[in-house]
Amino acid sequence: MAIIYIDKEPYDVEAGNNLLHACLSLGFDLPYFCWHPAMGSVGACRQCGVKQFQDEEDAEGRIVMACMT
Repeated sequence: MAIIYIDKEPYDVEAGNNLLHACLSLGFDLPYFCWHPAMGSVGACRQCGVKQFQDEEDAEGRIVMACMT
Protein backbone atom coordinates (compact mmCIF):
# COMPACT_ATOMS: atom_id res chain seq x y z
CA MET A 1 0.00 0.00 0.00
CA ALA A 2 0.99 3.60 -0.54
CA ILE A 3 -0.30 6.83 1.00
CA ILE A 4 -1.23 9.82 -1.15
CA TYR A 5 -2.48 13.19 0.07
CA ILE A 6 -5.32 15.00 -1.67
CA ASP A 7 -6.22 18.40 -0.25
CA LYS A 8 -4.09 17.52 2.81
CA GLU A 9 -6.11 14.35 3.52
CA PRO A 10 -4.23 11.00 3.52
CA TYR A 11 -5.55 8.10 1.44
CA ASP A 12 -4.30 4.50 1.31
CA VAL A 13 -3.99 3.32 -2.28
CA GLU A 14 -2.65 0.22 -3.97
CA ALA A 15 1.03 0.61 -4.85
CA GLY A 16 1.91 0.22 -8.51
CA ASN A 17 -1.10 2.05 -9.96
CA ASN A 18 -0.74 5.47 -11.51
CA LEU A 19 -2.18 8.48 -9.72
CA LEU A 20 -5.17 8.74 -12.06
CA HIS A 21 -6.20 5.13 -11.40
CA ALA A 22 -5.72 5.63 -7.65
CA CYS A 23 -7.88 8.78 -7.63
CA LEU A 24 -10.61 7.18 -9.72
CA SER A 25 -10.68 4.14 -7.42
CA LEU A 26 -11.17 6.50 -4.45
CA GLY A 27 -14.19 8.08 -6.15
CA PHE A 28 -12.55 11.33 -7.25
CA ASP A 29 -13.78 12.63 -10.59
CA LEU A 30 -10.65 13.57 -12.57
CA PRO A 31 -11.07 14.36 -16.25
CA TYR A 32 -9.23 12.13 -18.71
CA PHE A 33 -9.60 11.03 -22.30
CA CYS A 34 -6.60 9.04 -23.54
CA TRP A 35 -6.04 6.63 -20.61
CA HIS A 36 -7.52 3.14 -20.22
CA PRO A 37 -6.49 0.64 -17.51
CA ALA A 38 -5.93 -2.12 -20.09
CA MET A 39 -3.50 0.03 -22.10
CA GLY A 40 -0.36 1.94 -21.24
CA SER A 41 -0.38 5.62 -20.31
CA VAL A 42 0.00 8.07 -23.16
CA GLY A 43 -0.46 11.48 -21.54
CA ALA A 44 -1.40 13.01 -24.89
CA CYS A 45 -4.73 14.62 -24.02
CA ARG A 46 -3.35 16.56 -20.99
CA GLN A 47 -6.76 16.51 -19.29
CA CYS A 48 -5.59 14.79 -16.10
CA GLY A 49 -3.06 17.45 -15.10
CA VAL A 50 -2.58 17.74 -11.33
CA LYS A 51 -0.15 19.64 -9.11
CA GLN A 52 2.28 17.27 -7.41
CA PHE A 53 4.34 18.22 -4.36
CA GLN A 54 7.50 16.35 -3.30
CA ASP A 55 6.94 16.81 0.45
CA GLU A 56 5.48 19.21 3.02
CA GLU A 57 8.28 21.74 2.45
CA ASP A 58 7.62 21.94 -1.32
CA ALA A 59 5.59 25.17 -1.65
CA GLU A 60 5.58 25.34 -5.46
CA GLY A 61 4.91 21.81 -6.68
CA ARG A 62 4.85 20.96 -10.38
CA ILE A 63 2.18 20.08 -12.91
CA VAL A 64 2.21 16.40 -13.90
CA MET A 65 -0.18 14.18 -15.81
CA ALA A 66 -1.87 11.87 -13.29
CA CYS A 67 -1.89 9.01 -15.83
CA MET A 68 1.91 9.22 -16.13
CA THR A 69 2.84 9.11 -12.42
